[in-house]
Amino acid sequence: MVSPTSKRTTPSRRGHRRRLFERLSRISSSPQLSNFPKPIEVVAYPNKRTVSCVSLYTATGSGASTPTIALETVEIPYGTEGESLRISIPPRRKTRRDIWSGLPDEVKVGVLSWLTPRELVRCSAVNKKWHTLCFDGQLWSTLDATEYYDKIPVDQLAKIVTTAGPFVKYLNLRGCIQLTNDWRTPAIWNAPRNLLTATLEGCALSRASLQFLIIRNPTLLHLNLSGLPTVTNSIARLIAQSCPNLESLNVSWCANMDARGIRKIVEACPNLQELRACELERFDEAPVMIALWRANAVQRLHLAACPGLGDDAIRTLVLGPDPELDPFTNRPRTPPRRLLHLNLGRCTRLTDAALRALADNVPMLEGLELGGCVALTDVGFAALLPTLPRLTHLDLEECTEVTDATLVTLARGPAARRLTSVGVSYCENIGDPGVVELVRKCRALGNLECDNTRVSDLALTEAAHAVRYRPHTPGIPPHPASLSPRVALRLVIYDCAAITWSGVRGILARNVEAAAHPTPTTSTLRPDLLQLKCFYGWQPTVDAHLSRVLRGDPAALASANRLESRWADHMLASEEGVSTGAGAAARRRRRRAAMFAADDEDFGLGTAGFGFVGRRRGRGGCVVS
Repeated sequence: MVSPTSKRTTPSRRGHRRRLFERLSRISSSPQLSNFPKPIEVVAYPNKRTVSCVSLYTATGSGASTPTIALETVEIPYGTEGESLRISIPPRRKTRRDIWSGLPDEVKVGVLSWLTPRELVRCSAVNKKWHTLCFDGQLWSTLDATEYYDKIPVDQLAKIVTTAGPFVKYLNLRGCIQLTNDWRTPAIWNAPRNLLTATLEGCALSRASLQFLIIRNPTLLHLNLSGLPTVTNSIARLIAQSCPNLESLNVSWCANMDARGIRKIVEACPNLQELRACELERFDEAPVMIALWRANAVQRLHLAACPGLGDDAIRTLVLGPDPELDPFTNRPRTPPRRLLHLNLGRCTRLTDAALRALADNVPMLEGLELGGCVALTDVGFAALLPTLPRLTHLDLEECTEVTDATLVTLARGPAARRLTSVGVSYCENIGDPGVVELVRKCRALGNLECDNTRVSDLALTEAAHAVRYRPHTPGIPPHPASLSPRVALRLVIYDCAAITWSGVRGILARNVEAAAHPTPTTSTLRPDLLQLKCFYGWQPTVDAHLSRVLRGDPAALASANRLESRWADHMLASEEGVSTGAGAAARRRRRRAAMFAADDEDFGLGTAGFGFVGRRRGRGGCVVS
């Protein structure tokens, strides 16, 4: 009989557990496990000292190709005699946190705002959530399709415009002809409501679509409709009624519109500062120019190739209909014009009378384009140029009656220090005297186009000397000498009959000399170089030489010298091959050798002897002193 106070003894199950684990290590649950070299290790978790899973993994044998997984071995005590069980625990897997899903939509849109439009369209194909985010209107406040207008499908372009319409402020659909016959066209042009800038050049819009866009966007400041055949005087009247804050308008080459529509816009838009109306008719009518004169707000006026524009129209533009004369100076009393840029190119009816009317009435003018005005002469420019102290850009291309006297007047005028770009291409009466005077006196000149003129190698030599030895400009601190070389003057001289390859070679050598030995007396310690645009057969060599010199390191300069030497050998061989007779070839060879010997002597003098005495230039063998 068992006493109730005695403890009930439970037989130990230690032996049963051990036998169970040994059997699990010996028994194979699959025929493939019989080839394992070592017994299977039991995998368990130490929660309640029970076996929760069994690992069939064994160490890889010498000939096995089973991948190895690093397991963690722990000892778990069990029983009453301090015995322990070794158990292999697989490493805990690191769970990846989806940070993107936890971000607010505002942060996601901010991250996507760094992508380009093409990248946004690609990312929109990830899933529906990304599609919604990529077409969010906040990402399309600026829609500029000029880089991908011919690659984006019409459905995606239409979706962008319709979805982001209320958010778009700067719209540029130049060349997007795929929107012309799309069935969603009314919805596309009805969507934008807050545009500030709209460029629709080349879109071929219908008149209804254009009306929708203009009426729905009264906040427009800049509008470009150049070349659209649907733009008429009625559209101009609609612009005048719906967009009173307009500052810039481009209706050039709109064949179905004339100056009468321009008049409506000028009278209704007091803030209009830029007007481009090239190739429009009826500018010879006085009411249009009177409206521009009364407004006196337009700062940039482009009236190129207007067939009716003549001297009377220009006089009305700057002086008004009936100007009152000053009794002391006998000049019209009129407020000065605020014009900063005036483009009257290819207006063939203009004469010197128009230039005399502009004199003293456009004191703030910075850019003047008169290319193709074949009736202009030196007399008119002699009256106009001294009254333009702020002039920086002057274009006189194809003004065939202009001579060197105009360039001399420009170089000695008040705008010489500000002048940066001059174009006298196809002015056949311009030669070395005017160009040399211009490059000597105009310190800030950076672009000179004198192709198809009478300039020779003398102009190249003087241009290189003037660029390298430009005097110091007061108020501008010099740059450190460690800066790389830069192009200080771009000179266009192709199709000039008096330019020879030896003169071009002299410019290449002087560029290397300027880069290797900067002049300490110039306006900046950075080497100033001369860039040439010459005969198309020589241009690849000239460009390759300049790219080496711009690098500035000694290896690049040595490479430039080798390129120049090889090109000179090639040109000499070409000329000798063309000549006929051994005597002529010998004389030509001796003449070239003497010329290059003089070149080497001049270049060996360094910065102190950068003179041109004894140098032979041009086809006539002129000597520059």
